Amino acid sequence: MKVRTNVVLAGLAAAALLAGVASVATAATANGPICLDTARVNSTTYYSCSGSSHTALDISAANTCSNYNHRAMLVGSYHYTLYAGCANSCGSCSGDTCCNGGAGNYYVVSGSNGWDFRQLHFNTNVSSYSQTCDRCPLGLVGSTGHTTGPHSHSDNRQYGTRKSAWYTTVGTTCGSSGYCGNRVGVPSLS
Repeated sequence: MKVRTNVVLAGLAAAALLAGVASVATAATANGPICLDTARVNSTTYYSCSGSSHTALDISAANTCSNYNHRAMLVGSYHYTLYAGCANSCGSCSGDTCCNGGAGNYYVVSGSNGWDFRQLHFNTNVSSYSQTCDRCPLGLVGSTGHTTGPHSHSDNRQYGTRKSAWYTTVGTTCGSSGYCGNRVGVPSLS
């Protein structure tokens, strides 16, 4: 009986260890969020390539709204939380207080050690919700929140501070293609 108990306890310990390993977040491969080769990378660390600090990846939709399919950038099964409720818009709004602090409709994928990955400003006709998906459709490129035109804004943050290394290390530059088959980096979630 003692041997059987030891085997059961060892099995439970192994299962707990595996569960702990499985729950640890890892770096996630990112693909371009717009599935058409006409989409463009507007900026990486600089907004609209103008020189002003930005620390995010913007991919435009040729100054139009609701006609490019916006997809999750992360390759693999990740849990996305949508913060919605902003009216669909193809214009700009005034101030950073405009709709979800200027983010508009946006998704967040949270990891460990304070890391998260966000995509901002797109149009959606649904309320806030959560889902787990792998490059699934999330919404349409838009201009909700504080924007000057329709685009997808993606950033990687740790404890709320934006980080840029995940996309600059693979050489995304102003005017380069940004579509689903184009790997644009490995955002950290751990």
